[in-house]
Amino acid sequence: MSTFSLQLFPLQTVLYPYCVLPLHIFEPRYRVMIRMCIEHGVPFGIVQASGGVELDLDGRSRMRNYDIGTVAQITNVVEFADGRMFITTQGHQRFRILKSAYDEDVLTAVVETYEDLPTDGADVRELSERVGAKFERYWQLLECVMNRELGELELPDDPTALSWLIPSVLHVQPELKQALLQKRDPRSRLELIQELLEEEVEKLRDAMRDGREK
Repeated sequence: MSTFSLQLFPLQTVLYPYCVLPLHIFEPRYRVMIRMCIEHGVPFGIVQASGGVELDLDGRSRMRNYDIGTVAQITNVVEFADGRMFITTQGHQRFRILKSAYDEDVLTAVVETYEDLPTDGADVRELSERVGAKFERYWQLLECVMNRELGELELPDDPTALSWLIPSVLHVQPELKQALLQKRDPRSRLELIQELLEEEVEKLRDAMRDGREK
């Protein structure tokens, strides 16, 4: 595993490898951080806030974050006269935080790459096809419940890519999204995604039944 330094952006969401996340940058400290990343052509890291606070070395209260995050590469920038920015990021490799500290109110960390472990992929493709079919049903039901078109998603054939794309659009709790980020092989992610889809499909069916009965 390789180690490297990253400036971190704690958020109430998760960025997955291969996936896209748009961000509105308005806090002055993050404007400076993002502008530096743009000028030097370097990425930053996104970590999800885990809830609660902790004390830093100076005794100040800071938000507590999960240890596993994703490297974010900036792919597009729209900057406004007041200094705000809308940026588009794409997720690359995952990382584990080894140590971190605040520098000028921005969290900087030494991290190591966090990769999938070797696994037997003989039955992963079959699982991937089942999960893809379940997701398509979920997407159709979600459109019905929300009463609007959400647009078609072209699902990738690669099980690894699929195991990241689906949770990026799945409407589940943040801690479940983080649990998927931390799983270390496509099969375990797809198995959890399948369980979540079954639960969400049932919830959507209940919502549709309730709507018809009113």
